[in-house]
Amino acid sequence: MIRIKLIGIFLLSLVSVEQGFAQQQATIKIFDSQNHQPLTGVVVVAENKPYKQIVSVTDEDGFSKLQIIIPCFITLHLIGYNEIKFQLNGNDTTINLSPNENNLNEVVVTGEYNLTTSDKSVYNIRVIDAKEIEAKQSSSLADLLNTQLNIRLSEDNILGTGLSINGLNGQNIKILIDGVPVIGRENGNIDLSQILLSTVERIELIEGPMSSMYGTDAIGGLINIITKQSSKNRTEGNANALYESDGRYNFDGNVFFKIGSDHFSANGGRNFFDGFSNSDTGRWQQWKPYEQHFFGVAYGLKSRFTDVQLKADYFHQTSQNKGEPVITPYEAYAFDEYYLTDRWNITLLQSVRLTHNLKLDFTNAYSNYSRIRNTYRKDLVLLTQELIPLTSMQDTSLFNAFAFRGSISKVLAVNNFSFLAGYDINIENGSGQKLLNHKQSIEDYAAFGSFQWKLNKFTFRPALRYAFNTRYTEPIIPSLNFVFNADKNLALRLSYSRGFRAPSLKEMDLYFVDVNHNIHGNPDLKAEDSHHILFSANYSKKIDQSVIQLKGAFAYNNIQNIITLALANSSQLLYTYINIDNYQTAVGSIEANYQFQSFSFNNGFSLTGLYNSLSANDNSVPQFSYSPEWNSQLSFEMKKLNMQMNIQLKATGTTLGYVLDDSSNVYQNEISSYTMLDAGVTKSFLKKRISISVGGKNLLNVININSSVSGGIHSDNSGTVPNSCGRFAYLKLAFKFYNQ
Repeated sequence: MIRIKLIGIFLLSLVSVEQGFAQQQATIKIFDSQNHQPLTGVVVVAENKPYKQIVSVTDEDGFSKLQIIIPCFITLHLIGYNEIKFQLNGNDTTINLSPNENNLNEVVVTGEYNLTTSDKSVYNIRVIDAKEIEAKQSSSLADLLNTQLNIRLSEDNILGTGLSINGLNGQNIKILIDGVPVIGRENGNIDLSQILLSTVERIELIEGPMSSMYGTDAIGGLINIITKQSSKNRTEGNANALYESDGRYNFDGNVFFKIGSDHFSANGGRNFFDGFSNSDTGRWQQWKPYEQHFFGVAYGLKSRFTDVQLKADYFHQTSQNKGEPVITPYEAYAFDEYYLTDRWNITLLQSVRLTHNLKLDFTNAYSNYSRIRNTYRKDLVLLTQELIPLTSMQDTSLFNAFAFRGSISKVLAVNNFSFLAGYDINIENGSGQKLLNHKQSIEDYAAFGSFQWKLNKFTFRPALRYAFNTRYTEPIIPSLNFVFNADKNLALRLSYSRGFRAPSLKEMDLYFVDVNHNIHGNPDLKAEDSHHILFSANYSKKIDQSVIQLKGAFAYNNIQNIITLALANSSQLLYTYINIDNYQTAVGSIEANYQFQSFSFNNGFSLTGLYNSLSANDNSVPQFSYSPEWNSQLSFEMKKLNMQMNIQLKATGTTLGYVLDDSSNVYQNEISSYTMLDAGVTKSFLKKRISISVGGKNLLNVININSSVSGGIHSDNSGTVPNSCGRFAYLKLAFKFYNQ
């Protein structure tokens, strides 16, 4: 027996010695093929087939050091550059990466264990990069999303811009900035016009529930806005000035510099809108004037094993709602409302790579949101104003949230198996006159985990989330994702996800009563519970210098107890939140994208079907309603002229819905079809240090959309819903400086 043990120990020692001699330290140096500068943040994946995989990231000097067995296969990923695969046969090598022109698959991080490309993710992820944001000259998230497929925007001239994805409204869409939830919902929506894009590197959008990974509010999908955290230049900065003929004047700038492994950045700006009305020339304006100020600072430390980012951002908006004049023989006055919105965010991000395949990620954040409404009596003769001393005409709402999230992920060396586990804590407190008892809170503590197993052409990833909520009992939330890579060009995805959304503080505890509003929360609301199925097929083929990509998808949602705002008493104009027993959506879409060098042409079509249990109670209305969409984008860059052209079009078909009145009668409402068209051209000078952009938006002049019902709690009961300020032109000047 002792002899057998000694033989076993001897054999193990031989294996260890053999592996020790076989492993070597290799250094890979990676540079930009055009300016020959080192590239930071390149993901280096080394594989000794069939089992071993090592992941590294290049430092600020473009170096990656790996402890590997040579020879091995190396894959290099970096956003904006072509992917490179090669066999490493020696200890040291130098690689030049070239900027991609024909790569339709961007690097993504949302919901992933490590950086990966969108075509290899188990999720259907849509990436909007900085190049597309710049081509469209989008100042805010609202400007950017209005021509995206399966996304529809809604305008409230007091509360701002909301959205729906695949037929699910904004209260079911979770919005993150660098992985931190955005707070401050009004009528269930985050105002997209307050989410600015001056420092955004890319946006990752996932359609379908992400509740198993990100918890409540993610039944309909998730938008993760990723800000710029590094640069290939030692010093970099830019300043932008934008004028739009509908009365907008924007200016912003930012600066970035690094010293060794430390990097610093600062940004700020001012956006001003003069207000707009299509026909009325009086004091009241349909589109309310506003002024925005914002600034932010960030510090980062990047080393071979640790990446730390500390950032603070502040946003302030003042908007006005000027009333109609009241004129008598003795005086002239008006009642004016001023809305003051403030957002503070402090975020600490940390990523620690313990070994080549073991990583820790931490996100800790504090968010503060306040909204103040002040009503003044304006003397139109003396031009003085005084605050009206009535509590019903003044309001202050304050919300603050703490978010703590941590995870550990590991890629094991056997059978391409990897796993992720973590915690997610969210604490939100609210106070104000509009909340029951003037103060409310809700807390959510969750643990989540998933693993991924790759077997030949199949990838299987289940996930599970368990949470404790101080106001509701949360179910265990599972999800299952399958990917079948039929070949290098075709990928099939099938997924099932369960979703959960607890009612918000406002939906439960709101008490908003004044001369214009009578809205009560409902403490007896049930939580929303959903089931989602998605099937998609992605085909991508590279032919010489061209890339063709075809996508098809079908998604089905079944939601129990969806929460909506309903008219409870027409005589008192009392609105309250109710549960609708069952709400379903079915969405089919196809997309075709073609890219040849600097030319790209993208088309998409979708059909969205909506059902809720209101229609099932009345045979006089159809149970399912359908609405089509079509979008198209043409982009062309003329490199010799340093000029880029961009055209975007989106046609939205008639939208049908169901309304329940206070007598429990069900009737169908209709919003007419409309088409949005934008076009622009950008010309660069002095090696792209100066650029001028000119163009037009809403060229078909869609201002209000006909509707069979009024536009909502802030509508003017005119039988229309607001869409845009009409056709307008824009001019943008951009200045950039950098020191390599």
